[in-house]
Amino acid sequence: MKYRILCIGKIKDSYYRDEISAIQKKIARKQSSLEILEFPDEKIPDNLNEKQKKQILEKEGKRFLSRITNRDYVVALCIEGKEMTTNQHGEVLKKAKEDGYESITYLIGGSLGLMDELKKRANLKLSFSKMTFPHQLMRMVLCEEICNHL
Repeated sequence: MKYRILCIGKIKDSYYRDEISAIQKKIARKQSSLEILEFPDEKIPDNLNEKQKKQILEKEGKRFLSRITNRDYVVALCIEGKEMTTNQHGEVLKKAKEDGYESITYLIGGSLGLMDELKKRANLKLSFSKMTFPHQLMRMVLCEEICNHL
């Protein structure tokens, strides 16, 4: 099974980059792959209005949509998503494999989140917590979570 993470922004801290790289190597040793596609952040103006927010979400979202096919099981990480245990998440991944999906693709939006079209396209909306965490940390946690299910 191929796993992908589509995300806005780059990992700036070398600690997180190194940890994620190590996890990717562990995944490769388990005869699987984890591809991470990073897309640039859109500049968010001071005094952001709703129209500008929608435009930014659309720009970022279209980049994601260009990389998603109907053979992807899509998991959108979003605050309104379902919270799951590690075992429940594992069952979701197992079922996606059984259903014949080519890859499991996770979406991590920028600081404004994900556009509605992406959330509607998602097979699962997932939330790791009701708390807010730095994107770098959550990306590393997601990578570890994927590795745990191989």
